[in-house]
Amino acid sequence: ARSLAYSLAPAPLPGAMSFNDEINVLKAGGCPLCACCCSECTFAGGENFALSAKVCCFSAGIGFKAAVAAAMGAVAADQMGGGKAGKAAAAVAAAGLVDQFDPNECDVNFCDSCWDSDRGCCEVVCKVFCCYYELQCPPGMDIGIGCCGMRCCDQGDADGETPPEQMEMMG
Repeated sequence: ARSLAYSLAPAPLPGAMSFNDEINVLKAGGCPLCACCCSECTFAGGENFALSAKVCCFSAGIGFKAAVAAAMGAVAADQMGGGKAGKAAAAVAAAGLVDQFDPNECDVNFCDSCWDSDRGCCEVVCKVFCCYYELQCPPGMDIGIGCCGMRCCDQGDADGETPPEQMEMMG
């Protein structure tokens, strides 16, 4: 199924992950501080700022450069006496301009699946410095249960490996 994505930048290469998919990769290799099926807080490396949200078939994501550009656009419009609509338009235009030069900064999709096993129906992911936070509804197997660096009951447990066979005791 092909996703309809809106971006001011050239279309990504076939098979390339969208920004919203890449943000979920940020927690890989992280150290879970606390996770309980639908909510997770993890210490992770990688990007210093990223924000992604999904509600049914609509998803959006923004990176640090685009967020700064959007904030600066809104501030500039405010200083010029712009109203709420003017500030919003300036913010979107600034973020879109950044997206022209770095296509991984903004991502808006209108045709995501309404539910999938990784993102559920509704999801919010925020990464600020080393703190990665994810909230998902309904709970999915990608979060699992975790505390103090240990995690269980997540989809990583079902990696297809079978346990070694039990040896029989010779009597």
